[in-house]
Amino acid sequence: MKIASLIILFAINLTGLYAQSNEFLDSLSTDTSNLIIVFDDNCTGCIVVNSPCEEYPNSGNPKNKYIIWKNDNGFHIKRFNICGNSNTITIKKWKNNLFDFIKVNSIKLDTTKIQYPLLLDRRDSTWFEMKTNHYKYYNFSFLSNEIQEISVRDYAFREPKDDDEIWYEIDIEFRKNRDRYKFNNTSAIKELLDISQKIIRKNKKKLEITNANN
Repeated sequence: MKIASLIILFAINLTGLYAQSNEFLDSLSTDTSNLIIVFDDNCTGCIVVNSPCEEYPNSGNPKNKYIIWKNDNGFHIKRFNICGNSNTITIKKWKNNLFDFIKVNSIKLDTTKIQYPLLLDRRDSTWFEMKTNHYKYYNFSFLSNEIQEISVRDYAFREPKDDDEIWYEIDIEFRKNRDRYKFNNTSAIKELLDISQKIIRKNKKKLEITNANN
């Protein structure tokens, strides 16, 4: 019964998240000078066990929505989750900013297909896409650009390690996937993700939830 109550509470608050953020997006969209990007940071396999307006580092909230926009006054970011929303932060100067990157790389972002790692079924020697039960995934929506929505899961990326050459020689799955990881790591989508996460990490304190739902 307790678990069922938590699920219902989560669903109610998630509905509130969509309502708040959509209303805010609607207000921004009325001004055509605003360039707008929506970045969702999600988790599959996370369980919400905290009270709805407190965040703990290990259970936390599985969905954060960041609305990022640009106009003559600078760059702006506002965060939403099931707890409520943050203050709007404004950045006057943003080196290597998200909007310039998207403008230059719009075709790559619109056409690149991330290559997820593959596993080998040794019974019949067939390959299939890896699936995991617990992973982070990210969505990008481009409200001011004709770029299709991007959704990507974190296990598409893997940083090189010192023992990679050893595994390359002895592990057929690693050999198959190394080029896939290399492609993903050097893609415009990965750079888009890195730029977004970097600016959010840098302003983590300023993006704390201040307007909580009670």
